[in-house]
Amino acid sequence: MTAANDYIPQTPYIERKEAQGLFEQLLNEKSTYRVLNIYGKSGRGKSKLLSYLQTKFLNSQEDTIHLLINFEDRLLHKPMSAIMHIAKTIEAKYNVNFITLWKAYAQLWQKRYEHSPILYAADLPYYEEIKELVQPKKKSGVLTIAKGLFGSKLAKELESLQELDTKEIEKKLYQFFAADLRNILRQQRFKNAVLFFEGVDILQEYNHSTPCAKDAWIRDLITHLGKDVLVVLTSHEPLNWHKCNSTWRSIVNSCELTIFTKKESLRYLQIAGIREKTLQEAIALNSGGEPFVLNLSLLAYKEGEHMLPASRKDIYDAFFETIDPQLMRLLKVLSYTRFFTLELIVQLVKHFAIALDKESIDTLLEYDFVKKIGANKYILDARLKEIIVANEEELERIEYRSFLFSYYENILQTLDRKMVKSRPERVDEAIEEAWYYLNLINKEPLVHFEWLDYYIDRFFMYAAWEPFLDRYHLIVPKLEKAHDDISKFKLVNLYNNLAGLYESLGDTKLSKEYYNRVVKLSRPMALSA
Repeated sequence: MTAANDYIPQTPYIERKEAQGLFEQLLNEKSTYRVLNIYGKSGRGKSKLLSYLQTKFLNSQEDTIHLLINFEDRLLHKPMSAIMHIAKTIEAKYNVNFITLWKAYAQLWQKRYEHSPILYAADLPYYEEIKELVQPKKKSGVLTIAKGLFGSKLAKELESLQELDTKEIEKKLYQFFAADLRNILRQQRFKNAVLFFEGVDILQEYNHSTPCAKDAWIRDLITHLGKDVLVVLTSHEPLNWHKCNSTWRSIVNSCELTIFTKKESLRYLQIAGIREKTLQEAIALNSGGEPFVLNLSLLAYKEGEHMLPASRKDIYDAFFETIDPQLMRLLKVLSYTRFFTLELIVQLVKHFAIALDKESIDTLLEYDFVKKIGANKYILDARLKEIIVANEEELERIEYRSFLFSYYENILQTLDRKMVKSRPERVDEAIEEAWYYLNLINKEPLVHFEWLDYYIDRFFMYAAWEPFLDRYHLIVPKLEKAHDDISKFKLVNLYNNLAGLYESLGDTKLSKEYYNRVVKLSRPMALSA
């Protein structure tokens, strides 16, 4: 037995000299592309390292633009959404303007919707912001600024957008974002820029034809940014971009975060306040040098008396003993979420009759294993979720997932025209999460189609239907393989919906392709009838 109640636990930082050295070197070097891939398995301290790099090298530098993009936020998995999010965040944080990007974005919206037979332009999200850019007044402030910022080449590029289809304009958004950022760096007070992309390997792979396609937009962005911006990317495995294009082999600097040595583990525990040598030795041995497990041990052995851990499971069990039983009930449900908000916690506490007050919830959010990824958006550490879920019964898993599906369904049901216009991303997010849980609790493609069909009918007139495209494409091959009449009939409806969606997107080529499929599939069905 050993007592460890004479210290206040803290989470010390043990330097990762190789990664930090590479970052500092690239930060000060501007003669070539600057790309750093920091990789390592979950629990190795990648997030902690990024936080340290920002604190030590960037936060005090007023002449450096820096921003963290965490792909745990699935709204950022769509390239256009990510680019616009980055631009708007930098604008708000540093009081700058991405003027050419917004001009290009405005033309994209205009080209998509101005001739739509089913939409009124005034009902579109962002319409008021975009209207001035699409049809500026004679003495528009936007145009006045633009004349001083646009080079002749860039101005010509903007003009040429009118001749391109919507997909081609989307691809060019990276070019305009990069041009604006380079211009900001050259003409204003900033000397450097750093973009952190956390969790690149969890980008969703909806309808990607090749492994290289899922993060191709990031490579395109880096190409346009050139040597002006340092890009740091974290992942579980090293990025194999050289398999997509051999040039990346010489561009990407890679650094692996390994487990701590025994010496580093003992130092970590000593700094954190665990003084007893036998306890230090036992934790260092059974943690395997993993920062995540070491961090749990700080909480597990901060007070009371515990047996020395004889295995890693002993560390986990000792940690769970320190958690209030009601808080543990909440953690179990949250382990099935991909992210959570305060609103979701309130509903969970109410539905599962968990006896927690606001102070207890605030305490939860202060734990190191809870990370904030956006405004009122949190995630649990992936390793902790794995440990908790592994001990759950199947009936509990079904119950938790079913509730989470219902939660996002309720959000979709309450969204009206006004809410969709003011917060179009709310539809995206609710569709994304409801679809995720639906697939976990029901594998039937016909059910998936009916669900999508219902909501696309609900949101189509609100110009909030883009989230459906990728999900429709996931159902298509499943219905095409089925040979029953019901599946064939649903497939005709699905093709028809895809044709309509692409028509509204301004993609006439794909729209005609799916209308032709409708005709081809409908003809034999009519003859057999």
